[in-house]
Amino acid sequence: MKKIIIYLFSIIMLLFTIPQSAFAQIDWLKQCGTVQPSAFSVMQPDTIVNGDSVIVIPTVFHILTQGGSENISKSHVLRALQIMNQDFNRQNPDTFDIPAAFHPVRGNPKIEFRLARIDPQGNCTDGIDRIYTPYTATYNNITQVYNFSWPIRQYMNVYVMKWISVQDYPLNLGLTGPVSMDSSLILPDNGDKLMIVYHSLADGFNGVTPSRRKHILSHEMAHAFALAHTWGSGAGCGDDDNVSDTPLQDDQNYACPTFPKISCNNGPNGEMFNNFMDYAECQNMFTEGQSDYMRTCLAINDWRDSLWKPANLAATGVDAILPSCQSAPEADFGYGNFAGWLCAGKPVLFYEAASMNATSYQWEFTGGIPATSTDTFPSVIFPDSGYYTVKLIAGNAFGVDTMVKIIRIEPAEVNYNSAMTESFEDSAFNQQIAPWTFLGKKWSVTNVAAYSGNNSIRLDSSLNHISAFFTHTFDLNQLTGTGRVLEFKEALGLSASGSPINGGLRVIWKRPCAYEFLEMFADTSTGVDAGALNTGNALFPGNLQTVVTNQPFIPIDTTQWQTITLPIPDNLTGEIQIGFTWYNFTPTNKFKGMYIDDIKVMIPVGIAENNAVLNWMLYPNPATNQLTIALPNNRKEVTAIISDITGKIIYKTSATATQKIEVNTSDFAEGIYLVQIQTENFIETKKVIVTK
Repeated sequence: MKKIIIYLFSIIMLLFTIPQSAFAQIDWLKQCGTVQPSAFSVMQPDTIVNGDSVIVIPTVFHILTQGGSENISKSHVLRALQIMNQDFNRQNPDTFDIPAAFHPVRGNPKIEFRLARIDPQGNCTDGIDRIYTPYTATYNNITQVYNFSWPIRQYMNVYVMKWISVQDYPLNLGLTGPVSMDSSLILPDNGDKLMIVYHSLADGFNGVTPSRRKHILSHEMAHAFALAHTWGSGAGCGDDDNVSDTPLQDDQNYACPTFPKISCNNGPNGEMFNNFMDYAECQNMFTEGQSDYMRTCLAINDWRDSLWKPANLAATGVDAILPSCQSAPEADFGYGNFAGWLCAGKPVLFYEAASMNATSYQWEFTGGIPATSTDTFPSVIFPDSGYYTVKLIAGNAFGVDTMVKIIRIEPAEVNYNSAMTESFEDSAFNQQIAPWTFLGKKWSVTNVAAYSGNNSIRLDSSLNHISAFFTHTFDLNQLTGTGRVLEFKEALGLSASGSPINGGLRVIWKRPCAYEFLEMFADTSTGVDAGALNTGNALFPGNLQTVVTNQPFIPIDTTQWQTITLPIPDNLTGEIQIGFTWYNFTPTNKFKGMYIDDIKVMIPVGIAENNAVLNWMLYPNPATNQLTIALPNNRKEVTAIISDITGKIIYKTSATATQKIEVNTSDFAEGIYLVQIQTENFIETKKVIVTK
């Protein structure tokens, strides 16, 4: 059988879904989109499944794909299954990192996940279900995946997605609808929804972006067995997870805190941030109580208690070692990067995604280098832009199958000249600017307004979610010395009234032609070579606004523009691309148009004096009734702006040649605030906590 699938990968426009109402506190890679049940039952462990026996769970991985990078290989799935089985049997090697204080409560759920060998129709399967569908991601409404579910009383369904968005937050790494302990929540038929994005499955494999978040699938699976987050269903010390041996804690953790981290009077050992049900990147344990809780769920929950029964293990083929399916493989493969932007002259990774245990692979790359390969995961360079045909013939002892795809290779990125400026005046360059959207509106070069010359780049509406563009390549090695900055001109029109903007502008950098998920969102926590240039999460709309207007905004002269300057780390060298990403997580009619022009990488005159203002300090932090903004050696006009986590400006003042600004915070509500300092050349933001 020969299958031909055509993919025009110039830029992927994603059609899918995530949450957080306060942009200032956006977790750019939020681990879990779980919405907890309204109430968890407090239960006593059930002895039916609390013995020493290992509970076996038949499992199927549904890979929702359009044939690109999300079409991961079977070996990737097997690696993810291996990690999850280690976690659920206390065999994960990182148990050595568990703080000694928590050793006495280490638990062993003794749950084993096995890929189904018999599908719902009684046919032989390898437990991996590839589904070509436009629904490779979710957009709030997740019921669309139910059509792909196998019966939930027979199989644990895992959906591997390209993107998970729920509650208007588009960067979840996983999502689960947890069951309640007593089955009081009624699921629709086949209504389980355990989802994980492909680039966070396992620990990075087959060319997929490596991730230190290798326990996310274990985290989500535990939710599916009724476990809550360790901090409960909300934030604060008044909420708990109903498991007695997990310490009470205030909220989730990120990165890897230093032991002990104290909150909620839980000293001396503090929070169990290393628990699989936290968000920290050093997750490595379940407790005994959590293990009992999950096993009890499997015993008494209506959608779980039949999974592990002997009759179902036999029906799904996981109770014995069955021979491989006696059929030819179905050839398939994945390739490329998250955004589908493949550059001429740069390696493109391909990886087999055949079903039914293929044992041989014959690749043909028309116009590629190499032109053929028998590797499982070949890397190929296409010297020129254009369309290319790629063929994979997969075979085993029972036959062969062929998959053909047509891919698009974009022109190689172009370096700027020594001027290191993008002014959008070169029409050839403009054709190669890489716009990228997630349910947003594309940035586009326009001649209706410019700070200088004739052109700028414009975003003319703020539809829900994300709109980005990346410049061509700046070679930082052309600038020697310290104090380099990114400078650009910006104009933004907002109406005086209307729905609020829950978003802002994030300025990032990445390496040329690198369009993986973590690079697109400048996450540096996993060691990926990319990051944000602006301090904090974003430049907020209130600070970017240059004009108040109720009409579509077109700046009429340079007075309606402002200059933004951001520092470039001194240790950043080589070729980079600058990304301008506008985020808005709720629809708005307040946004009337944004323009950017004259993007420069430079060492400004008087950099030493300008850098002095970046040494400013906040104290005390936390603050109660008074906050001091200290500005040592300041000889410029400074604007100080304090915003709450929604972006609402609480305080604003300007001062010239002052050493400090005193702010009365006695009327501020408790919470986290963003303090931003602006001068002619710099914007920098820091956080302060106000307590009472």
